[in-house]
Amino acid sequence: MAPAPVGALVLAAGLGRRFGSAKLLARWRDRPIISYVLDTVVLARDRGVITGGVVVHRPDDVETVRMARERGLEPHRNTRPAIGMASSLRLGLNALAADRWQPIEGALVVMGDQPLLRVEVIEALVNAFQPPAEVIRPSYSVEPDAPGHPVIVHRRLWNRARSLSGDQGFRGIETWANVRLETVAVEGANPDVDTPEDLAGLEDASGPA
Repeated sequence: MAPAPVGALVLAAGLGRRFGSAKLLARWRDRPIISYVLDTVVLARDRGVITGGVVVHRPDDVETVRMARERGLEPHRNTRPAIGMASSLRLGLNALAADRWQPIEGALVVMGDQPLLRVEVIEALVNAFQPPAEVIRPSYSVEPDAPGHPVIVHRRLWNRARSLSGDQGFRGIETWANVRLETVAVEGANPDVDTPEDLAGLEDASGPA
């Protein structure tokens, strides 16, 4: 059975309060953090794993808009990022629900602050996205008990996801009633960058350049 059509939803509108600045534009190995995430999404698209994607960004972030458009991804501005991640999820899901994205059945929710995301993980998730599963998420070997990202959410759950508020994401989706959740075991880790110390620690997580 062929994998179900999946589109990426890149969350890139966070304010980076703990980082102290626009963290997604902070440079790692001479490139903005977000550029690594976008390149991995594009690689998955170019391999035919996903159909493409949307990028939800802060209203003043012209650099992320430029990078998204250069890669053929569709930017969407979140005019109220301060109210939390849920607002970006709603914007992104509404964008993927538009007619031009048919026949997408799943949203691959990608965190913009995880530059070590690997295309092999996306491939494993999409390959596992088969009925009756409604949610697919990775379990990384470094932290097997922690909810991993990215996560694929079936279209059947999008209306339910739109009811989230504040900084609620999909970390607690396994507690939702009557949700068919599948976990895919993958090697390594996919750490968030929340602080400058996290950014410095990426060298330890990724190995030599």
